[in-house]
Amino acid sequence: MTKSLTEADVEGWLIRRVAELTGTKPESIDPDVALQTYGLTSLMAVEIAADAEDFLKIPVEATVAWDYPSISKLATYLWSEERSN
Repeated sequence: MTKSLTEADVEGWLIRRVAELTGTKPESIDPDVALQTYGLTSLMAVEIAADAEDFLKIPVEATVAWDYPSISKLATYLWSEERSN
């Protein structure tokens, strides 16, 4: 990444991606609610991990969405990983 991302950037990206995958309006997504609440399937979770890897240019485990089950927790983890690489 050429520009330094903030944790809010990562959270916003996750909200938009989850909304797109689940057919939910982004403004309806609460980052503190479990991702499964929005109908996130295991396939979608793996897709988010792969997309996050592309977006952040860091390795991301396929199970990350289950390890950090809300957007806020996932964003915090991904942002800290991106900063440490």
